[in-house]
Amino acid sequence: MVRSGRRDQRHEGPRADDSGSHGDAVSMARFTSFDQEALMRTFSTVLVVLCFCATAPAAALAQATGSIAGIVTDESGAVLPGVAVEAINVATNQIRSARTGADGHYSLPVIDPGQHTVTATLSGFKLGQRTGVVVNVESTARVDLKLAVGGVEESLTVAATISLVETSKATLGLVVSQKEVVEMPLNGRNFTQLGTLLPGVIAPPAGLGGSGGDATPGGFGAATSGFSVNGMRNQSNNFLLDGASNNDTFNTGFVLRPPPDAIQEFKILTHSYAAEYGRNAGSVVNVVTRSGGNAVHGAGWEFNRDDALQARNYFAPSTQPKPKLTQHQFGGTLGGPIARDRLFGFGYYEGHRNTTGITQNLVVLSDAERRGTFNTAIRDPRTGLPFPNNTIPDARIDPAARQLIERFVPVANSGSNRYIASPDTTDDRDQFGTRIDYRVTANNSLLGRYIHSRTHSVQPAITRPIGTDARAALQDVMVSDTHVFASNRINQARVSYNRIGARPQATSGLSNAAFGISLPHNVPSAQGLANVEIIELFAGTPGIGGTGGLGDVQQPFVERLNETLQLADDFTWVHGGHSMKFGAEVQRQHMFIAFVNRPNGDFTFNGVHTGNAAADFLLGLPFRFRRTTANTSQDGHGWIYGGYVQDEFRPRADLTVSAGLRYEVSVPFVDKNGALNSFRPGQQSTRFPQAPRGLVYPGDEGVPDGTYETDKNNLAPRLGFTWDPTGSGRATLRGAWGIFYDTLAGQGDFFQNGVLAPPFTPLVEVTAPPAQLSLQNPLSAVAGGATLFPPGLTFIGWGEDFEQPSAQHFNLTWSQEIGRHFAAETGYVGSRGRNLPIFIEVNPGLYSPGQRSGGARLYPAFSLVRPTFSVGKSWYDSLQTSFRMRPTRGMSFLAAYTLGHAVDHVSGLNIGGEQRPVLPVTMGDDASIERALELEKGDALFDARHRFVISFSAELPTPASRSAIVNHAFGGWQVNGIVQAQTGFPFTVIDPVQTIRYLTNRPNVTCDPNQDAAHSVDQWFNTACFVRRPVPDTAEPGNQERNTVRGPGFARTDLSVFKNVGVWRDHRLQFRVEMFNLFDQTRFGQPGNTIGSSTFGRITTSDDGRIVQLAVKYTF
Repeated sequence: MVRSGRRDQRHEGPRADDSGSHGDAVSMARFTSFDQEALMRTFSTVLVVLCFCATAPAAALAQATGSIAGIVTDESGAVLPGVAVEAINVATNQIRSARTGADGHYSLPVIDPGQHTVTATLSGFKLGQRTGVVVNVESTARVDLKLAVGGVEESLTVAATISLVETSKATLGLVVSQKEVVEMPLNGRNFTQLGTLLPGVIAPPAGLGGSGGDATPGGFGAATSGFSVNGMRNQSNNFLLDGASNNDTFNTGFVLRPPPDAIQEFKILTHSYAAEYGRNAGSVVNVVTRSGGNAVHGAGWEFNRDDALQARNYFAPSTQPKPKLTQHQFGGTLGGPIARDRLFGFGYYEGHRNTTGITQNLVVLSDAERRGTFNTAIRDPRTGLPFPNNTIPDARIDPAARQLIERFVPVANSGSNRYIASPDTTDDRDQFGTRIDYRVTANNSLLGRYIHSRTHSVQPAITRPIGTDARAALQDVMVSDTHVFASNRINQARVSYNRIGARPQATSGLSNAAFGISLPHNVPSAQGLANVEIIELFAGTPGIGGTGGLGDVQQPFVERLNETLQLADDFTWVHGGHSMKFGAEVQRQHMFIAFVNRPNGDFTFNGVHTGNAAADFLLGLPFRFRRTTANTSQDGHGWIYGGYVQDEFRPRADLTVSAGLRYEVSVPFVDKNGALNSFRPGQQSTRFPQAPRGLVYPGDEGVPDGTYETDKNNLAPRLGFTWDPTGSGRATLRGAWGIFYDTLAGQGDFFQNGVLAPPFTPLVEVTAPPAQLSLQNPLSAVAGGATLFPPGLTFIGWGEDFEQPSAQHFNLTWSQEIGRHFAAETGYVGSRGRNLPIFIEVNPGLYSPGQRSGGARLYPAFSLVRPTFSVGKSWYDSLQTSFRMRPTRGMSFLAAYTLGHAVDHVSGLNIGGEQRPVLPVTMGDDASIERALELEKGDALFDARHRFVISFSAELPTPASRSAIVNHAFGGWQVNGIVQAQTGFPFTVIDPVQTIRYLTNRPNVTCDPNQDAAHSVDQWFNTACFVRRPVPDTAEPGNQERNTVRGPGFARTDLSVFKNVGVWRDHRLQFRVEMFNLFDQTRFGQPGNTIGSSTFGRITTSDDGRIVQLAVKYTF
C-alpha cells in the first residue's frame, strides 16, 4: 500500500491544488490515460501472483464446484464399508475417488459441474455403476449404490435418477442448468432474469435499478443488481464468476455478463448459505463458465428484432410512426481438446447492435403557459395577490427563462400540455472470452479465463442541449489451481482481477452567459448550461438521458475506474462423517471517480413564490440554487478481508448438520489526497483551520484515514440441519439460521464521503426564502466572493460512528418428492436487517411558535448537513412454496409462489429516489434517532405482497410415422415459457415545498387512498385523500406514513417456440421465435406522487409492449 507523502500533506493545510481549482484533478489528459500507471502496477501484481500459482506445487484455486455423496449397501440393505468409489467426468475423463466408511457413506467433494459416471468396487461383489450423474454447482448429487454378490468382472449399470430433494445442505437456492439458460426466453439474453423464477426473489422497481435485459455497468445506479432477495436490498447481492468476485464496487451488481451459450450453469443461493460465502447479506449468484472437453463442440447464432413485429407502447400515439426497433445479437462459441484428457480450450464472441425508440411522455408548458397564462390561480410574489386573469405580464417574464423555453422546450403535441415522442437510442456492445483448463497431473489442474467487453450507448436529447453518450470497457481475468493431496484433502486457490473503465456522460459546451445567466463555469472540460429543474415538468422514463430538466445534467459523470484484485484459498478435508472446509480471502479495491458536481450550477423551481413551479420559472424566481466553487476527482482504495471455518457432519445416518463461523472486515476507502470529510459537531479542524466548526478531515484529532473507524467485530456464525426422516432421500425437513454482513456500495460510501468535501469540492446551497434568488444573477444571493469554504456549505458523508450492516437469516422448510417425477417444497423464510445505512438531516431550520417562513439553520455555516447513520433496520417474513417436475419425456416445469412482507426504514443507499426522513436528529442523541426512525418504518420500496411465477419447457412428441416428410415437418418442436404475476410496489406522496424547517414534507392524509380508487392511468389512487399543509403549519410532520400507497401490479408471459432440425450426427440447426410479453399486457410505471403537480395520481410511463424476436442457431 503506497502512501507517498500522504501524512505530510494532510498536516500542511490547503495547498495550491487543495484550493479546489480543477486543474490536473479532472484534466483531459487524466481522463484519457485511465490512470495507466496504476493499471500497469495492478497488472504487474496480478502477473506475479499468477506465476506463483502456476509454480507452487500446493497452490490451488476454487472453481465453482459441487459434490457427490451417498451410501453403498448390499442387496439386503446392509451398509458396505471399504467400497472403492470413483466418479469419472464424461467430458474430460478426470477421475476422483473415495472409500466408504464404517457406515457405508462416501463423499466426493470439489467436483466440477457436468455429467459423471459413478462406479463402486468391492471384492466379492459385482461392479456397481451409475451413469448420467449430473453434478451442479454448490449442490450435492446423492448417488446411493446397491451391490450384488458376484465377481468384480461382472457389472450392473443403472441410469442415474438424482433426487429432487436436497438431502445434505440447508441453504435455499436453485441451480439453473445450461439447457435452461440457453433455452428459456430471456429478454436481452440476460441470465440474471432467471433468478426471479425462485420464491422470495423480486425484480425491483425502476427507481431501484430495475432488471432490464440490456443492463450493463458504466454510469450511476444499480442497473445490474438484478433483484431483491428475501427482504434484502438489491444492493446486497454477491455476484461470482467461476467462484471469483464479479462485483461492481461502485454501484453493486455484476461487472460482466457472459452470453447464455458461454455459461455451463449457475446457482442462486437465496438464503442461509454456508460460511465460505461472505461480502453481502442478500443472495449469492455463482456463475460457472463453459469449458472445453474431449469432444469438439460449438455454436453460432443470430437473434433479430424489428419494429414490424413489435407492439406499440401504451403511450405512443397511433398518429405517430411506431417507435423504431432494430436489434441484432450474433456470435459463436467453440470448445474442445488441445491435448486429449489434458488440455482443453473454450472461447466465445457475441456482438450486440440495438436501435430502439424509447417512448417519452413528458409534461411540458401549454401554449398559453408559454405566454404566461395559467388555468389556475397564481400569486404575484410582489403583492401576495393573484395575478389578474392568472396571467404574468409579458414584461415580467424573465428573458433567460424565455430563451430557454424557445430553445429547448418542445411544443405540446398531445393534449394541451404533453409532448410524446420516441427518439432513437443506440446500444452497441462487443464481448469475447476464453477459458483454458489444464490437467497438470492426476492430482493438479489449472484454470485460466479472460473476458473483455466494450459498450457504447447514445440517448438523444429532448429538453436538454445534449443527450447521453456513454462508453465503457470491462475486463476480467482469473487463474485457479486445484490440488488433490488425497481423496479426502483438497486445496483450492484463485487470483482474479476485474476492471470497469467508463465515461458515462459528456457535456454540451454551451455558455450560461449566452442565455442571459450570469454564472461562470468552474470546470472547462465539463462546461454546459446550468441545470434547471421545474417540479413535475419534463420527467421522462427513469434511467433515460435527455429528459428530466433543462440545461446540462447537474452532475456530469465524466469518468469512473473500478478495479478489484482478489486472492483466495479454500481447503476441504473429509474425515469420518465430517466434511470440513477452511478458507480465507483478501480483496484490494480501487476507485477513481470524476463525478463533476454542479460545475455549471443548478436551479430548482417548486412553486414556493407563486404556487406554481412553472410560473416561478417564467418569473425567474428559483426556490433553490446550488453550485460548486471547485471540483476535485476522488481516487482511493479499500480492502476486504475474510476467513471462515465450516463443518458438515452426520451425527446420524438420517441427519446432516452444518456449522460454520465467518469473520470479515471491510476497511474504509482512503483517498490518496485525503479529500474526504466528516462531521463532528463542535470540533475545529487543525488540518484546515478555516473550515467551519464541525467539518473535519483525515489527520484531524480522532479522524482516521477513511473518516470512520473500521468495524472489526464482525463474527458471523452459521447453523443449519437437514433431516431425512425416511432415509430414502425423498423427504427432508431443513432449517437454518445465520448472521451475514453487508459491504457498502462505493457510491453510498467513498463517493458520499468526498464528492462534496470542501475545500476540494465545496457545494454552495441557497434557498429562497429567506434569500432573494434570481435565475439571471444567482450569485448575488451568495455572500462574499470565491472562497475555500463559502457560506451555505453542503455536507454529506459519515459521522463518527459506523457499524457494518448485517442481517440474520432464518428458515424452516419441508421438501417432499411426489411420485417419481415431482417434488414440492414449502416453508417459512425470514430475515432481520440491522445497522443499515440511512441519510438523516442534522441541520434543520430553527423554529419558534408563530414563525411564518424558514429561518436560520442550527449550524448557520451550512445548508444541508446529512450524515450517514448506521441505524436503519429491516424486517421480512414470508411463506414460500414451489412445485417442480424433473425433465421427463422432454417436459419439465417449476412453479413458485411467495406471500411476503418486506418492511424497512429505507430501501437503498443513495438510490431509489426516496425522500429523506421527515424529522431531523441530534448526533449522539439516541432518543431523537429512534423518534425519526419510527416515522420512517414502512413497506419497503420493493415490497410485493404476492408473487407467482411458473417456467416450463416441453419437447413436443413426433407423430408416429414412417414418412420422412412428416417427421421433418412435425418433429423437433419445443416450447418454453415463463408466466409471472405480482402485486404492485408502494410509494409515498410528497409535497414539493419543504417544511418550515427545510425537511421532507409529507401532506396529511384523510382516508385510505387505495380503497375504492379508480385505478386508471388518469387517476390511479384517490388523490382527494391528501391535503397540503400551509408552510407555517409544517414544523411537525404530517400524518401520512411512509409508503402507504400502492402502484400497479403486472402480469406477463414470455414464450419461445423452437424447431430443431438434425443436420448430421450431432450437428443441429435451430429456428426460434421468442415472444416477450406475448399477450401485450401493459406494465405501467408508478403514478405521479407529487401533490399539486399536473401528474399527481396519473401514470405517464409503461414498459414496452409485445416484442417478437426471431433467431437461428447452429450447434454441434
